[in-house]
Amino acid sequence: MKDLGLRTNIDVVTEFVELQGSRVIDAGCGSMVFSRQLAAAGAQVIAVDPDPIQAEKNRKISEPGIEFFETGADQLPVGDTSVDGVFFAYSLHHIPEVVYPRLFDEVVRVLKSDGYLYVIEPFGGPLNDVMILFHNEEQVRADAQTALATIASKSFSNIESFDYHSIRQFDSFEDFATQFTAKTFNTNYGKEDVWNEEVRTKFEEMGRPDYRFEAPKRGWIGRGLV
Repeated sequence: MKDLGLRTNIDVVTEFVELQGSRVIDAGCGSMVFSRQLAAAGAQVIAVDPDPIQAEKNRKISEPGIEFFETGADQLPVGDTSVDGVFFAYSLHHIPEVVYPRLFDEVVRVLKSDGYLYVIEPFGGPLNDVMILFHNEEQVRADAQTALATIASKSFSNIESFDYHSIRQFDSFEDFATQFTAKTFNTNYGKEDVWNEEVRTKFEEMGRPDYRFEAPKRGWIGRGLV
C-alpha cells in the first residue's frame, strides 16, 4: 500500500482528481466541512445527508457552489450519468452492510462513464484508541473495506488505494468530548459514555502535551465504469 505521508484530505484529492469545473456529490456530508473544501477547489457540490438534525442545520447555511439535499446515498437526487465524481469522506462505514449493493448501484447510475468513486476512511491511530472506549467502529470500518473490494471494485476499470495521515488537534478533553457528543448521526453512544474518567484518562495519556493526534486515513478511488 502506497503511503503519502502527512497530508490534508483536500491536498490528496486534488492530486488524484480534477475538481475545477466538475460536478460532484459529497455523500454523507455531515456539517459540510469537506463539501466546502471541494467547492473552494472549483467543484459544484451536491451535498447529501440523511440525518434530520444535521439536515436542518445545513438548510440554514448558504454556501457558494454547494446544494444540499436531505437524503441517503442510496437515493441520490441527480439524473443518470450526470456527475463526475462521488465522494464518501468518513461516511461509508456509517451505512449498513445490507445497503451496500444498492448503494454502489446508485453510484454507478449517477456517474459519467469516465467518472470516479472516491472514498476516504479512517483506520487505527492513537485517537481511535480513545474513541474505541465509547464508539467502537472496527467492524463497520472493516465491512466498508470489504464492500469496496468485493462489490464496488467490479464496476471500475482502474482502482487505486493509498494511505496517508493528518493531524487532529484539540484544545482540551472538554473540546474533544463536546465535538464528539455533537455528532447527531452517531446514535450508539451518549454524553455519559464520552464524559467519563476512563475516556478522559486515555485522552490525556495519548494526547499530552498538546493534544495533537495522528489520524491515519485510507483512500480508495475507482475510475472508469465497466
